[in-house]
Amino acid sequence: MFRYKDYICAVAELRSFSRAAEKLNTSQPWLSTKVKEVEQMLGVALFDRSTSPPGLTEAGAFYVEQAEKIRGIEEESRRRFEQLHHAASESLCIGGSMFFCSHLLPQLLQQFQQAHPNLTLTFTEAEPGTLTEKLLRGELDAALAVEKPAHPEIVTRIWTREEIVLAVPARYQINSELAEYGYDFDAFLKRNEPGCRKPPVLFGRFMNVPFLLLNERNDLNARTRQICANAGFTPKVRLVLTQMMTAYYLVCEGQGVTLLRDAIPEYVSPNENVIFYQLDDPLAFRNIHLSYPKKKLPPIHRELIDYLAAKGDGCE
Repeated sequence: MFRYKDYICAVAELRSFSRAAEKLNTSQPWLSTKVKEVEQMLGVALFDRSTSPPGLTEAGAFYVEQAEKIRGIEEESRRRFEQLHHAASESLCIGGSMFFCSHLLPQLLQQFQQAHPNLTLTFTEAEPGTLTEKLLRGELDAALAVEKPAHPEIVTRIWTREEIVLAVPARYQINSELAEYGYDFDAFLKRNEPGCRKPPVLFGRFMNVPFLLLNERNDLNARTRQICANAGFTPKVRLVLTQMMTAYYLVCEGQGVTLLRDAIPEYVSPNENVIFYQLDDPLAFRNIHLSYPKKKLPPIHRELIDYLAAKGDGCE
């Protein structure tokens, strides 16, 4: 009944079979034939062909009225299905270290995910150089990393500033000698509360303990060696590892000491087998950078960047 509604509505709107055929990119005879087919099916005339231009009959006016309702429903449905398709197909990928991808980002983006229930978020763990390559290839929408990508097609801003602290096995005798400097797990989490702050330790006191280092591709490798050098010694390296979290758990097992980011205790279970020390060295602080492609960003991408930026405490 309404298969040819667009053709009938065009004739009604333009009050001409010839102009309607031209608008619809078809021939006038074909258009007239289809209109007559509908009229024959309905058993009533839709147009009064005795007048010039042809006008709508009562049946024709009712047909056009109903056809417009159907067209409105179809348009509304089309828009809605487009929205659903767009929402279902939206996905964003964020890169970072294993710690960021496993601990920080899932919690950090929980509210963002709730606001976009149809959005798929993917976290990709990679080294800094690889993160830059993935940003340039469009495989990542954003990245959080210590290193600042040096490329004109990537925008980078300081996202936050973190402290590097020393983690020491609680069973090491040196902790009893440095009790006024060391924090157990709970005390470290409360260190910024009034009256809970302890002075930074002299790093040279740890010259004779075994160190657990991250590999040379990690910023903390060179940073640890330089902090040791600033304190007048070369670290005695027991193990070289690829992941900071692995180093932390090995400290808890008594394997050696390591430098790690101060946020780690916030994301792991309390552990009585580790003591933390703050350091009196400028290298004990470093920036975390938020990076993303310089090109014009889709709305959901821009919303992600703005959300992440608001969650940090850095500056442009």
